[in-house]
Amino acid sequence: MRIVEQTLAEQMKFSDREIEKRKQLFDLKGEDVAILLSCKTAVTERLDWAIDEFYARQVDDPEIALIIGDAETLSRLKGAMRNYIVELFGGVYDNDYVNSRLRVGKVHWRIGVTPKFFLSALRRLNVVLCAIMDEISESPIELHARKEAIQKILFFDSQLVFDTYINALSTEVSAAQEETAAYARGLEEEVALRTHQMKELTLTDELTGVNNKRAFGEHAKREMSGAQRANRPLSLLYIDINDFKLLNDTLGHQVGDDLLVKVARHLAGASRESDIVCRLGGDEFCVLMPDAPASAALDIAERFAELMYEEASSPCGASVGIATTGPTQFCTIEELVTQADQSMYKAKQRNKGGKPGLVCIDNPLLSSSDQDGALQQEQNLHSQAG
Repeated sequence: MRIVEQTLAEQMKFSDREIEKRKQLFDLKGEDVAILLSCKTAVTERLDWAIDEFYARQVDDPEIALIIGDAETLSRLKGAMRNYIVELFGGVYDNDYVNSRLRVGKVHWRIGVTPKFFLSALRRLNVVLCAIMDEISESPIELHARKEAIQKILFFDSQLVFDTYINALSTEVSAAQEETAAYARGLEEEVALRTHQMKELTLTDELTGVNNKRAFGEHAKREMSGAQRANRPLSLLYIDINDFKLLNDTLGHQVGDDLLVKVARHLAGASRESDIVCRLGGDEFCVLMPDAPASAALDIAERFAELMYEEASSPCGASVGIATTGPTQFCTIEELVTQADQSMYKAKQRNKGGKPGLVCIDNPLLSSSDQDGALQQEQNLHSQAG
């Protein structure tokens, strides 16, 4: 059930049993109830005097007058006080009565009546009601019993009001804590997001959008450890663009940048989802390939070569080296990079004077002579296509 569908008594867990325990706590007995009820007619006849007397004393206090604020509010308060005094001598102090007292406490809290002002008003009300008892009582014993009953019911009411104060304060504290916690969570999320974004910026090549050299180092350590634990192969493609410096010097850096972006795009397009494309710097790229034997790495390299070949406007070709470690014997990351770099250098040597756009791959599955023949055949095909 939503909170707005509950009474204050329900929200604050005031059961009939709890109400009876409260009455016992303040020694509010059946004879007290009977005494209060017997005074109802006499008090009702003197209500106007009682209310005027009570508020005359209230508004004399500058702080209380400031809380009341204006004539309309004073008039409403007098009406509420009239109803309260009638209920006070009504003789029925059940769940509805308790809920009414709790609402009084909530209203007092909202308009800024702090405990010191409430207790001051309670004392003044007691003085006014006792003055009526002085007038209507026929004996000291009767007067004492009536004043005792009034004090009991006023104390019973006051603890309900203070319960409301405490509940309201607790609710405000809880709300403030939740707001603070929500702000802290939002701040943590924002910091985490910014940290992630900053980390991405530090691990991403600004021009091509692929991983940079720093990111390659982190990925390589993680993938090498994973390959060793699972006894899986790990392959590395090492790519270098042919005559890139000459391209920059003759056609300009913008053409060179465009070519770098194309190479990165084609490497990503040729790679598997699990592969990690990196730009190591300048015109050098690599693709880290988890769980990929040399044959799988060769397939990716050939797909990259096809994509570069299909890019008719590519002013330069590239050379690709392949190195593989595992699944049983493993080298270090540094040794794997060195092997892939040496393999790339072999491809570059075979591709001296190669046609623009041609990608030469050092095939670890073929002998040197077989690779030379394959390269010559591809260059002839490329020349015919041109």
